[in-house]
Amino acid sequence: MQYRPYHNSDPPRLHLLWHACQLGRNAAEGFPCDVFELFAISPPYFDRKGLIVAVDGSRVVGFVHASFAVNASETALDQTQGVIAAIMVHPDYRHQGIGSELVRLAEQYLRGQGAVTVEAGAGLNRNGFYCGIYGGLEASGFCSQAADWKDFFARLGYAPGAETYVFRRDLLKSRDPVNARLLRTRRNLNLVITDRPTGESWWWFVRFAHLDSLRFELRSREDDELVASGQIIGMDLFIPKWGVRSVGIRGIYVPESRRRFGYAQALVLEICKRLREESVQLVEAQVASDNAAAVELFTAAKFELHARLLTFRKTL
Repeated sequence: MQYRPYHNSDPPRLHLLWHACQLGRNAAEGFPCDVFELFAISPPYFDRKGLIVAVDGSRVVGFVHASFAVNASETALDQTQGVIAAIMVHPDYRHQGIGSELVRLAEQYLRGQGAVTVEAGAGLNRNGFYCGIYGGLEASGFCSQAADWKDFFARLGYAPGAETYVFRRDLLKSRDPVNARLLRTRRNLNLVITDRPTGESWWWFVRFAHLDSLRFELRSREDDELVASGQIIGMDLFIPKWGVRSVGIRGIYVPESRRRFGYAQALVLEICKRLREESVQLVEAQVASDNAAAVELFTAAKFELHARLLTFRKTL
């Protein structure tokens, strides 16, 4: 077995490996090689030395992708915070120590670039790769249903890190909740929809700009003041796997002075209503497990917990 950095001739073999690795329901499948390149290779911060492949003869049988989290202002990478964006080994080559060696080499690369910590799975809003083809809306961690990630990373000295809840709602099987307060709230608001990103960061553009997106705003009919905003991101690459049109909701925001009036729930339900009219069946939201307010919001909007995306942390 040989281990080496990425070569420009690797994408077709990495694409085949992706589809052979049985990555679970939260991984897109059936897409062409150029799509894999778009999500895995094309971001401007891609470093070939961080994508390390395991090769048996001429066959690529595994790879690990090491990179870095974004800084607080979302203007550049923070090279003190390493991440393992992806790792996979072909089923025929598992339980031979290949995955462990790939992680060791990824840590070696990150340490050499100045990383102090590493988070395997990256976490919510921290993975610069694979958003759109893994995890659902975002590649926020390793799917708990796909493999025994806890045992694998524990053996390598990692501790459990942040956890992301994947909430989903089937718009054809559930009805919107109805109550008097919600009806009053929605009567006093106007909905504004635009396809132009507003105030988005560099980090957003490098990860989501090549996907379809819309911005939704609720504004007061009285003074046109913004009371809630959010965004949807198309998830069309999951159609071959799931068989239905899917959309992700992210970035729900309510100004502090407008909170606790039900505006966030009104916005989420308005988005669901519009998506249902456009024949979208499945809506997803990813929420940090310790964000009690967001968990309550999507639960109240008839979303159900579908999966958990796990991360694992280690000090280098």
